[in-house]
Amino acid sequence: MLDPEAELDRARSLPPECYTRPEWQELDRQRVFGTSWLPACRTEQVVEPGSYLALHLAGEPLVVARDQSGHLHAFTNICRHRAARVAPEGCGTATRFTCPYHGWMYDLAGNLVGIPEGVGMTTFCREEHPLPAWHLQVWDRWVWVHAPHPAPRSLVSQIGPFQNWLGDRLEGFRWIASREYPIACDWKVFVDNYLDGGYHVGPVHPGLAAGLVGKAYTTKVFGDSSLQSCPLSGLANSAMAWYWHLWPGWMVNLYGDVADTNRVLPDGVGRCRVLFDWFARGDFPPERVAAIVASSDQVQREDMHICEEVQSNLSSRFYHGGPYVPRREVAGWRFHQKWAEVTGFKGFGENDG
Repeated sequence: MLDPEAELDRARSLPPECYTRPEWQELDRQRVFGTSWLPACRTEQVVEPGSYLALHLAGEPLVVARDQSGHLHAFTNICRHRAARVAPEGCGTATRFTCPYHGWMYDLAGNLVGIPEGVGMTTFCREEHPLPAWHLQVWDRWVWVHAPHPAPRSLVSQIGPFQNWLGDRLEGFRWIASREYPIACDWKVFVDNYLDGGYHVGPVHPGLAAGLVGKAYTTKVFGDSSLQSCPLSGLANSAMAWYWHLWPGWMVNLYGDVADTNRVLPDGVGRCRVLFDWFARGDFPPERVAAIVASSDQVQREDMHICEEVQSNLSSRFYHGGPYVPRREVAGWRFHQKWAEVTGFKGFGENDG
């Protein structure tokens, strides 16, 4: 039974079935990602009238599009007729979307505007069947979306601590690169790894560890969010690495004049996708951008290796979840509490020894 007041040194982590069974993956899709604001894209990806981005967001095909009047829309990318995608995945421009299956047509707001050979459909009113609209809000340089149902809480209630802390820290940063990583682990395994307070950095990332003052690593929890920080070694005391996690799976990492964001999305049982965007402030020639991405890619692949190793062992009948290390894992503990609260899982609580 979940006990939010349990002492961290007596608590036990989520049991393996939460990461391996299809029923929990479906609850993740419905109750976690289906009830949260999610960053869908950067505003610069849909800046011109007629521009759009089609993507899969936690199991749901979605389109973010800017109509000819300049208004942004988000809607489900599934034709009302026979469930084909109306927009091809990725970025593009269009004046309307035409379903490749039977040619049904939709405008950039998701309204059904044309049905080939639709004469005789006397009981079907196309005006009453737009593509399901998602809630949409722009914050900073990101377009955030929320599923049509249930009604969302305010975006600020989800990202408020980060918004208050951020201030002008990202002023002058520009996007420099993107990359997507398919990983053979449950999305929560990846988040657990991120939230262990730097506990894994020494063994898993020796190159990264050389640039951090590991003994000064600290973690603060703000409701559903957390901030991990650590001084960068060999530099002035004010030079810090900052690692923000916002529920459910968005990370923002800042270090000097470089930053990156990670969107962690479930992609089926025992699988996830991590979408990376890198940002920089100042003059970064192509060779420096390539070096930044290569260094980050090395860290990411080290994380992928250990996360896939963990996922492969979670089905063992001899592992049942382990304790937390209080010095390091307070953010992971809070993440597990939040997940249990949202999904209704009752098997997470104190360590019974």
